[in-house]
This record gives sequence, C-alpha cells and structure tokens, in this order.
Amino acid sequence: MSKSIVVAEDFNVSRKIIVSTLAKEGYVVMEASDGAEAVNLFDGRTIDLLITDFNMPNMNGAELIQKVRAIDSYSYLPILLLTTEVRQEKIQQAIDGNITAIVKKPFDTTEFVKIVKKALR
Repeated sequence: MSKSIVVAEDFNVSRKIIVSTLAKEGYVVMEASDGAEAVNLFDGRTIDLLITDFNMPNMNGAELIQKVRAIDSYSYLPILLLTTEVRQEKIQQAIDGNITAIVKKPFDTTEFVKIVKKALR
C-alpha cells in the first residue's frame, strides 16, 4: 500500500514540484496551499508524513505542526519542515513541535526524496 503524504506549501510552483516528485515515487499526495487548509486533511484518515513550509499565510508551519500534534492519532507523525528561514528563534518554534527534519530551500529533489524515504521508515 502506498504511503500518504500531506504537502502544505503556499508557493504554487514549489508545491507542484514537490507533489510531482513524490507522485513519481509512488506516494499518494494531498496538497494544501497553507496550514489552515492542511489541518482540515487531518480528519482521521491515514497520513504517513506531513511536509510543511514554515512561512505561509493564514496558519504558518509551526502553528500547523502544533495543531497536528494535538490530534492523538497524529501525535507521532513524521514531519518535515521546509524553510528559507534563517532566524533561529523562528525555527525553534517548529523544532519545539518535535519535527523529524528541517529541509532548507532550495533543495535538490534527489536528496529530498532520500529524506522523505528515511522519514517514512
């Protein structure tokens, strides 16, 4: 059975690249344009990984992570944080949410797929 991944990314081009890259690897990918849209996907369905951008409108990545972690069935979900953020105090917000890894943007898609596979083990 294919693993299910939620991708929350407000920049359309980046989201499409991530989604197509993961779909080529055989993953089922659900996409959201911000955290508020993404949190609605955590409705009890099976989700194996969350990939979220940090800086998004409506609900940023740190807020999304906090909301997802508060849902019992997703409290141990692997989470990858995508970011261009350089301010450590901002990044610390997400780290405090118990993320699996930080992926600095821009990233190489081959390396990105390796990180995703490792997170899904």
